[in-house]
Amino acid sequence: MEHVFLSPERRIRVLSTAIAAAVALYAVVAIVAEPIRALGASSDSETAVVQIAISSGIGINCDADAGGAGSGETLALTGFSDSGDTGELNSSVTVGTNAVRCNVRTNNSAGYDLAWKATSGSGGASTGYMINQFEDTLTPFRYTQSDGTTAPTAWNATSVPSTVAAWGGRLADSSAGYANSPITWGADASSNEKWMGVASGSTVTIARENAETVDAGSNNDIGFRVAVGGDKIQPSGTYQTTVTFTATVQ
Repeated sequence: MEHVFLSPERRIRVLSTAIAAAVALYAVVAIVAEPIRALGASSDSETAVVQIAISSGIGINCDADAGGAGSGETLALTGFSDSGDTGELNSSVTVGTNAVRCNVRTNNSAGYDLAWKATSGSGGASTGYMINQFEDTLTPFRYTQSDGTTAPTAWNATSVPSTVAAWGGRLADSSAGYANSPITWGADASSNEKWMGVASGSTVTIARENAETVDAGSNNDIGFRVAVGGDKIQPSGTYQTTVTFTATVQ
């Protein structure tokens, strides 16, 4: 057999062609095989965050006549002739007789404030007073004191002497907002019950909770009291004023 010898120039040309072909083949294999290698993993994972913002809401319902909650209801305190005292709560809180029950519901994790205020004009020219149909008035409890609507005190002969007729309120110690109230009310007992006049300027917070309420809401019982001293001539009539209760998220 006859052997054909390539010249050095042709040998170089053949080798260059082979090298170029090998490089091109590798590029094709890399392009095709790389995606296959990524898709060929046995597992893969990603994460997603699911989020919703729930805002705070609050509601209040007050029952004054023990007939179910409703705005504008009347709490009719037990009357008396000439002089007398409707009396302390003394652990005998009765909605519709000596107290109004306000139920507060909120999902606010910081809780709520419950405040009161005598509605402007409901006491006639002297807001904060109770007024009858003849425009006679009952003065707010401790109305002569500068802190009469922010610092409760005992209801006794010193606060309500025999020549005075007055009315006031307090938060019952069984109330949900009693423990954290900014007001030091004292317990429901004749020896240390504390009362004060209902605010007539800015609202005054009387009850507070520092967390969301239970599903059924939180009950706060607000007792009211009227006394007419034995030496006071208080004109007859039906006395009343309107108290607004406001619940606010903290």
